[in-house]
Amino acid sequence: MKKLLLILNPNAGLQKARKLLADTVAIFAKYGYLSTVCVTAKRGDGTEFAQDLAGEHDLVVASGGDGTLNETITGLMRGGHAVPLGYIPAGSTNDFASSLGLSSDILRAARDIMEGCPQPLDIGRFRNRYFSYTASFGAFTSTSYSTPQNVKNVLGHAAYVLEGIKDLPNIRPQNVCLEADGQSYEGEYLFGAVCNSTSLGGVLKLAPSMVDMNDGLFETLLIRNPGNAIELQSILTALTARKYDTPMLTFVRASKLVFQADPNMPWTLDGEYAEGAREITVENIRSAITLMVPEKKVE
Repeated sequence: MKKLLLILNPNAGLQKARKLLADTVAIFAKYGYLSTVCVTAKRGDGTEFAQDLAGEHDLVVASGGDGTLNETITGLMRGGHAVPLGYIPAGSTNDFASSLGLSSDILRAARDIMEGCPQPLDIGRFRNRYFSYTASFGAFTSTSYSTPQNVKNVLGHAAYVLEGIKDLPNIRPQNVCLEADGQSYEGEYLFGAVCNSTSLGGVLKLAPSMVDMNDGLFETLLIRNPGNAIELQSILTALTARKYDTPMLTFVRASKLVFQADPNMPWTLDGEYAEGAREITVENIRSAITLMVPEKKVE
């Protein structure tokens, strides 16, 4: 019998994954898997479980939000485990799952993992940490880790938007210098994101045609600080239309990016807080993991 490691965040979203745990394990058993369930109790547990135990299993499944997935991927990377990964999105926003078209129905997602196909995916390295879909700074980026879990559970995606609006009076532009593929960009930016996803917090979206999650490149978007109402309107218009050729926006594709900024500027990795530094290198690790996705999503 094949062995499956299930890493479960019992508090993610509305706790549906925890409530449906027995049914989920039963689905895995139907397809010939003996499941070992590890329940996270604190930050970092998912990384420890994956790093220490993944090598003893044929498949690893993360059940929770983007943070749970991030911890599981980090554990696989640090442990050097080439074990296929399944993801049951049970969080409040699930940006990564949205980009891949994974089902938000817990049991449907479990069946999709069992019946799906392996798809290689790029992973980002941010100093000594990893991320699956975004490393970002500036406006709205702190809402994912500063919003209380019970508020996320009740309001879901709306919690991020509301918390972000509350934070607007405190938003200050950041002086950032970026070097990517021999080009330099410098300015005062309200927001910046290195992406391998079409959705960021459900607030900012990239056109699906612009994102290939296994091409060895990241899509990087920088939003300049508007000096007047006309510039602000041009930003809003461009983001709404998903047109990034305005002077107020910088859009870059690159495999390696070097940022220089205030070391006190915080970052967010897949919704989790990351400490800043004066110089930060972000690298794309191509085809770093293998994710089980619904067959129809594989071209």
